[in-house]
Amino acid sequence: MVTKYYDCHTHLFPEGRMGGLMRWIHRALPDFQVPVDITADQAVLDLRASGAVRWANLIFPISPGEATALHAFGSALADRVEEITPFGGVHVEDPDPVGVVQEAFDGFGMAGLKFHPMIQQFNPWDERLADALAFVESRRVPIYIHTGYDEWYGHEFDREGMESMLARYPGMPVVLPHLGFPDLAWAFSLAEHFPQVWLDLTNVPGSFDWMASADDDDLRQTLYDGVDRFRDRVLMGTDYPAGMGNLDQILSQYRSVGFSDGQLEHIMVGSTKMFFDRFGRPRP
Repeated sequence: MVTKYYDCHTHLFPEGRMGGLMRWIHRALPDFQVPVDITADQAVLDLRASGAVRWANLIFPISPGEATALHAFGSALADRVEEITPFGGVHVEDPDPVGVVQEAFDGFGMAGLKFHPMIQQFNPWDERLADALAFVESRRVPIYIHTGYDEWYGHEFDREGMESMLARYPGMPVVLPHLGFPDLAWAFSLAEHFPQVWLDLTNVPGSFDWMASADDDDLRQTLYDGVDRFRDRVLMGTDYPAGMGNLDQILSQYRSVGFSDGQLEHIMVGSTKMFFDRFGRPRP
């Protein structure tokens, strides 16, 4: 059984932002097992205790002008916690998006960017961010774009926009958290047509318990087939501390969803480690 793992998806925010995130998820899920007052430092201890060897910390602004302070926090946390690879963000209404992104990479050591169209209320392929994405592509660093759970967020994802962006920036690696759940077939089709796409399994195993549907067996088979087909671009993530339970529950979901021991080893260590080895970089 896999006891150590690499985690491509966590959210360790400053105190105020972390508090807002945790209050939101506790309102949505009253029996949620992670304490509402958890701090970034406590989450670090939890991740270490659960066997995490290295993890990506994904932070992103929800207001213009917020990015620099978030990047300063993420960089300082990563300086204290050697297991962290920090990712940052940019807001579509920032006056100088390219400047924000360059500062994120060169000033604060961010390894890439995270976008959450549902929370941020804009898409990364907004034309106002075109130069910023071109800059990201020139650096060959990845961006994460939240996909999936549209009904949960009351949001209709712009699939055509995503596909146009992937075609426009072929040299920019793109990570798809949650594989567009429940439309896993769409996420795997993107991986088939765009070799820069990486597939982040965060919350997918738990969704089969939390959001089971009538076509559950077919959906599971789609998952197994896709994970086999794109095995070297499939990543393991937890979304901690706001994933589908505490870390014991999340790791149990990975083990119970139906992956073989060999698949689990490759997902939790092999391919996710390859992602960090390729895109993690020393901080300045």
